[in-house]
Amino acid sequence: MNTPDKVCIVTGATGGIGRAIVEELMRRAVPEVCLACRNTERAEALAGELRRIIDSQTRLTCRTLDLESLASVRAFADACKADDIKISVLFNNAGTMPGGIRITPDGFESATQTNYVATALLTRLLLPLMDEGSAVVFTTSMTRHIVRRRADWQQRAIEHHGRFTTYGRSKLMLTDFARSLARELAPRGIRVNCSDPGIVDSGIITMGNPFVDRLADIFFRPIIHSPARGARGAIRAALDSDATGRIFYG
Repeated sequence: MNTPDKVCIVTGATGGIGRAIVEELMRRAVPEVCLACRNTERAEALAGELRRIIDSQTRLTCRTLDLESLASVRAFADACKADDIKISVLFNNAGTMPGGIRITPDGFESATQTNYVATALLTRLLLPLMDEGSAVVFTTSMTRHIVRRRADWQQRAIEHHGRFTTYGRSKLMLTDFARSLARELAPRGIRVNCSDPGIVDSGIITMGNPFVDRLADIFFRPIIHSPARGARGAIRAALDSDATGRIFYG
C-alpha cells in the first residue's frame, strides 16, 4: 500500500472500525489517507487527534461523502476525478443499521442505500482512478448468513423492515456484488475482497433501548471484538497481493 502519490480512501472513517483502519494505515506510513465522511467537522477533529497521537508522515485529508444521498456520492467522485487522484485502496467501510424505517431522498430504505446501493455506485464511479495493483475492500457482516436473497429486496426493506434482516440482506447483496466485481476486474489487476469484522464494540450495535443497551454494556461489550481487531481483516484484504474475491475475517 505504500505506493507514491496514491491515496487510500476510508469511508465511515469516524466510526470505530474506520478509525482503526486509519490508525493502522498511518502506522504503515502510507502516503495519504482520505477520510470520507458525512460529518466533515468530526472527521477533521479526528484527523487532528490522530496527528497528535501517532508519529507518522501520512497525510490525512477529509472529503464530504453522504451515502444516503446519491447526489453526494456523485459529487464526491467528481471531486476526486477533478483532483486527478490515484487510488491505492478503497475501503468501503461505512455502514448503518437503523432501528426503524427511514427512506432516503432517493427512495431507498436507508440501510439498504448506505450499505449496498450507494457503496456499489461509489465504487463504480471511482474505478477510473484505479489501476493495476489497486484494491477495493468491502466491509461485510456475519448477519448475511441469517437472510436469503430476494428479488423484491427494495420493497421488502421498506414494507417489511426488520432491523437485522434488512441489514443482513444489504450486506449479502454487497458481498455478492464484491464477488462479481472481483471477477470483472481481475483482467485489470485490481483486487476486490471483503472483510468480515465479526461482532465489534461499536455504535452500530446500540439498540436504542436504554435497558437493553445498559445490559449489553455490562455483559456483552466486554467479550466482543475491539475495533482494532475488527479492522484486521480489512488491512489483510488490502495487503494480500494474491487474493481477490475472498472474505477476510477480523
